[in-house]
Amino acid sequence: MARSVPDEIAARLRRLPAAQQRQALAYVEVLERGARGTDLTAFAGSIPPDELAAMAAAIEAGCERVDAADW
Repeated sequence: MARSVPDEIAARLRRLPAAQQRQALAYVEVLERGARGTDLTAFAGSIPPDELAAMAAAIEAGCERVDAADW
């Protein structure tokens, strides 16, 4: 059985070093306040380059298609 999202987040947070746990907590606090773009600038550069490349590739691949059934 798959874990719930909160349970999965908690499990992953427990594996992080304390400094990264504090960073994640700060991010959640920003989200709770209704984050504006300027609130998130503190997190700029926190995504590793290889993960950014994977996201860019997924966006590129997904944006080239239109699924008319979803309309």
